[in-house]
Amino acid sequence: MGTVTASALATSASRPGIHIPENFAAVIATGLDDVMKRSMDRPREGMAYFRKKPMKKATNRFQSHYGLGTVSQNRDSEALPYDETGLGFQWDLTVNTFRGAIKIEKELVEDELYGTISDMQAELVESEALSRELVLADVFDRALGASGAPFVCEDGMYFIDSARPNAFKRAGTWSNLEAPGAITPTSIFNTQLNFGAQLDERGQKAPMKMTGMVIRRDEEKTVWEIVQSDKRPNDAQNARNFQYGRFEYTVYNMLSTATAFYVAADGGFQSAKNELYFGDRVAPQLETWDTDGGDVHHQRIRTRFGVGAGRPQMWRAHTVS
Repeated sequence: MGTVTASALATSASRPGIHIPENFAAVIATGLDDVMKRSMDRPREGMAYFRKKPMKKATNRFQSHYGLGTVSQNRDSEALPYDETGLGFQWDLTVNTFRGAIKIEKELVEDELYGTISDMQAELVESEALSRELVLADVFDRALGASGAPFVCEDGMYFIDSARPNAFKRAGTWSNLEAPGAITPTSIFNTQLNFGAQLDERGQKAPMKMTGMVIRRDEEKTVWEIVQSDKRPNDAQNARNFQYGRFEYTVYNMLSTATAFYVAADGGFQSAKNELYFGDRVAPQLETWDTDGGDVHHQRIRTRFGVGAGRPQMWRAHTVS
C-alpha cells in the first residue's frame, strides 16, 4: 500500500468553496517529483438522444394539431361528408439555471510550484458537463415515473406510460409501456409488433418500424447474443434466430435504472418523430473576477437549459427483470 506522508496527516484548515494555502501545503513545498490531477474519462453521450431546441426565452410553448381522418365512399348525389382537423395538446418547455464557482486566495496562486492552481477553468467546464449528463440520464432513469420524474409529457403522462389520452377523444388511449420482464427474442418481437400497430392522434393506423434499443451496460451481453447469434440463443434448437442482425443497440453508460428502451428512429434521433427535446437557452459561460483588492480570485460557470417531451411515440420501454 502507499506510504502516508506527514503532509497527508496535517490538520486541514478547509474553508468550503475557497482554495487556500493551508489545504495545498504539499504543492507549495519543494521536493515533489510529479503532481497530477486524477481525471476520469467520462462519456458525453446523453445529447445523442435529444433534439436540440435553441430557445430565445425561458419558456417555449408548443401547440400540436391533428390531421384529417379518412374519406368515405360517397355518391356524387349524396351530401358531402365534411371532416375537420383539431388542436392537440399544448405544453411548455422550460429552462433552469445551473451555476458553479470557485475562489482562490492570491497567496496560493503566488506560492504553488507545480501548476495545479493556474488553470481551474477546465475543472469548472468538466463539472458542468457532468451535471448536464446526469440531468439527461435522469430523464431515462425515471422515465416510468416510479419515483417521480423530471417532467410529464404533453398529455400529462410520464415519458413511458400506459393509458395515454389522445386529444381527439374518440381515438381512445394508447401506451408506450411494454410488459416488464427479461429481454428475449420473443419480448423484442412483441415490441416490434406494438410499433407496427401504432395509431396516430386520430386513432388511424400509423405503423412504425423499430430500429434499435438503448440499454444499460448490464443488458449488453444479453442483447448482443440476441442480435449477433445466427441461431436462437435461448435454447438448444438448431433453428435460425429471427432477430439476427435486424436492429442495432446503444449502450447508455450513464443509465442506472433497470429499464430497456426501444426506438423507431428510422430518420435518426434528430428527426421530427423524436419529440424528446433539449432546450438550449444559454450555453456554458465562464466569468472571472477579483475581490478584496485583488487578493481573492473568483471563477464561475453558468448555463441555462431544460428538457421535456411532447408525444413520445417513437419511444417504448419496460422494466427489465
